[in-house]
Amino acid sequence: MSTNFIARLNKCEAAFHLLVLLSLADGASAPKEKKIILDFLEKNFDDGLDLIKEQAFLTALPATEHLSHFEEVINRFYTISSKDERNKIIEFAMKVVMADKTMTADENLLIDKLFTAWDLNRWS
Repeated sequence: MSTNFIARLNKCEAAFHLLVLLSLADGASAPKEKKIILDFLEKNFDDGLDLIKEQAFLTALPATEHLSHFEEVINRFYTISSKDERNKIIEFAMKVVMADKTMTADENLLIDKLFTAWDLNRWS
């Protein structure tokens, strides 16, 4: 993945990538998960998103690259966001993961990576 590509993502795009990759972690993106993602973006970001382009990119991204792209995206979002915005995305990330009422091992792995990268204590 090109670091230059990641460096050009705005908050809305980075949030979209983060949330969609979480929704794909269990093998498919459920309609409930997509609704939560779009609601989150609509309510919290106005810096632009070409939905068709970003969906096409993520659809074309090989599954073997999802984890590394997720790690790059969470680091990008961290550098361009406020603590408040990160807290909001964490809340919505959990809603995305739990939209189907279960958390798979792959979803748990991504959530753990997110909490570790942002130095969050799950129990505080």
